[in-house]
Amino acid sequence: MQVEKSMKLISKSRFLEYRACPKDAWFRFYMPELEEFKVSISEQGRMDQGNIAEEYAKKLKVFSGFVEIKTRGFDSQKEIDLLMSQKVSAIYQPTFIADGFIIRCDMLVWNVKNEKWDLYEIKATNSIKNDDNPRDHISDLSFQTIVLERAGVDIGQKFIVHLNNEYIREGDIDIENLFLIDNSTEQVSEKKEITAQQMESAKKYLNQKEEPKDGCVCHLYGRSRHCATFKKSHPEIPEYSIHDLIRIGSSPSKLVQLVKNEIYNLHEIENTSDFSVTQQNQIHTHKTNKEIIDIKEISNILDSYAYPLYFFDYETYAPAVPIYSGYGTWQRIPIQFSIHIIDKKGGPLRHVEYLHQENSDPSEVVAKKLNEYIEPQGTVLAWNVSFEKNVTKEIGDRLHKYKDILNRICSQMKDLSDVFSKQYYVHKDFKGRFAIEAVMNVLLPQMTYENLPYTGEDVGYVWWQDIVNKGSEAEERAKKIHLIIEYCKQDTFVMVEIFRILNEITQK
Repeated sequence: MQVEKSMKLISKSRFLEYRACPKDAWFRFYMPELEEFKVSISEQGRMDQGNIAEEYAKKLKVFSGFVEIKTRGFDSQKEIDLLMSQKVSAIYQPTFIADGFIIRCDMLVWNVKNEKWDLYEIKATNSIKNDDNPRDHISDLSFQTIVLERAGVDIGQKFIVHLNNEYIREGDIDIENLFLIDNSTEQVSEKKEITAQQMESAKKYLNQKEEPKDGCVCHLYGRSRHCATFKKSHPEIPEYSIHDLIRIGSSPSKLVQLVKNEIYNLHEIENTSDFSVTQQNQIHTHKTNKEIIDIKEISNILDSYAYPLYFFDYETYAPAVPIYSGYGTWQRIPIQFSIHIIDKKGGPLRHVEYLHQENSDPSEVVAKKLNEYIEPQGTVLAWNVSFEKNVTKEIGDRLHKYKDILNRICSQMKDLSDVFSKQYYVHKDFKGRFAIEAVMNVLLPQMTYENLPYTGEDVGYVWWQDIVNKGSEAEERAKKIHLIIEYCKQDTFVMVEIFRILNEITQK
């Protein structure tokens, strides 16, 4: 089907972005250079993981003998037509254009029995997303199916290829067991009608040459679901607003009512009786500019800590396809830890750390060092302790001879963030968050992460790309090693300083 030259082709990615937020998709269509769309280190890492998983999936038997399309867009049509007329076994990444839409399929496989082309979509996830999320996999597959049918392709069954969450690597990768292939033909059929309607809406909306005035409904969701260009679409909403109320996204009707009444500032909320205690505290401290500090409960928590105190933090790397034996898909590799230690009350502070710098499983080295550094007496303090506890248990599951030791260490773990998550210390500038950086910014304003360019999500990607695989020159690599070590070290030192401040508060 011919497309008007003035019409912009809508890709699958742009369509899924439209389903998430039409206005944000429009900005991505016409202003892709916006700073809001700059790809972060961790985002790049996730995209790379998707590409790696796809490379492995191409080796599946069902795709044997596939031919890869090298050209793109209109230029690839002759090549694709020839291959389809020859009924080759499989075609990788063929491009189709129809009715203003463009797709690049992962795989088309010729089904000899049905004499149709079966469609396969490869995902680096551990399961199929089919919850009507804007970017769910069935909508993805439905979009492709509609474009293929409009392009005159006789489509048979539709499949989603995804990682097997029960797969554990032992030796070389077992391709056939690494993936699951789910027949999603029925689910696609059920969603085709609504998808077609959404496609027409997307085509009309996204081909507006002038910036639309509507289309961003992210103000009806909590902050975590806001699009990248939320500020551009909603300049009337302050940077800190009702959308930052803790777990407000779990109460959509409450948020919608506030928006309907044009109440965006916390201090404009008069009746808080329908809000949770945590939300009430957040609103109260904001309106009164007064802290909530329960000295008795804070004292009870601090008094429950037995010395020595071990302020502990991991950094991990979780690849989609396991790189070492004993690991499953997306399972965390403990690449680094930092421990600040206070042996006795009032005693000096000392520090130990470890960063694995070789292309090998760090588990045994980490287990040995934790056993060496953490004595059976004492308390291991972490921030969001479930993360440290789960990573430690996973090491024990892989290395049975250390299981008792690591379970013992897990039994010593307590969560320093309990003071804040349990509402014993609430400050308006925490803004309803309990993340260590949010608390640090208030209690330790002199400290900053600005000189450390990585986030916790970035560290694993940098470790794998630049340190283990030496993707940087020696001098740059040494610099990144230093920055990663300092980042993890600061996390545990911040805990030490927060602990010190809490002690001072209880002793006043």
